[in-house]
Amino acid sequence: MTQVATDSGRRGRGRPPRLSRERIVEGAVEVLLAEPAVSLTIKRVADVVGAAPMALYRYFPDRDALLQATADHVLEAMERAPIADGPWPDRLRAWMRAAQANLRPYPQLMPYMTTTRHPAWLPGLTRLREILTPAGLSAEDLALAVALISSTMLGHAVYEGYRRPDEEMTALLDELPGPDPTADALRPLLAGLPAAHARLYDTILDQTVTTVERLAGGAAVRDRRVVPPCG
Repeated sequence: MTQVATDSGRRGRGRPPRLSRERIVEGAVEVLLAEPAVSLTIKRVADVVGAAPMALYRYFPDRDALLQATADHVLEAMERAPIADGPWPDRLRAWMRAAQANLRPYPQLMPYMTTTRHPAWLPGLTRLREILTPAGLSAEDLALAVALISSTMLGHAVYEGYRRPDEEMTALLDELPGPDPTADALRPLLAGLPAAHARLYDTILDQTVTTVERLAGGAAVRDRRVVPPCG
């Protein structure tokens, strides 16, 4: 005799359904972590969560909606990472490095992270404000610092996600015509790109933190100017 599953039958009373919006998003994260450069599809996510592709459309109307929900999920999870105590410049560096490490596996989510309307970015702003509070920045400089830090992290993540891999750049050396003065001049540049990419984020991170420190130094100077003389 054929049995038909019902809400109170095979799943068990009070037991949630196996497929849910949260499980689908987790499946999308699994797919992206496994193969960051391979386009995420509804079918690939459905295979991971053990469902038919059409079942996912009950939760997400299309691929873009799924990618947006996944981007918001990654942002929210990223901001829950603890940051050690210490001087605010050290905490800012640690936060930016941790954030970049978390963003690196998700180049496909970058457009969705930068345009999200979901309040997933609010914890990040809260964390940055807490880290930068000891710097004594004015409201205007705090906003500038947050914009600078955000554009540094997201801009570099987008660059890393869409630039040519280093091995392809190195292979270009073999394709350059020769002898040719222009090609010969490019060889050292192309050969140095892999090492440059390895140093790139630390370089722009240091420049970003230094700029924020200068803003903080300017705020300190302005504060000293308005302090009335004693006596």
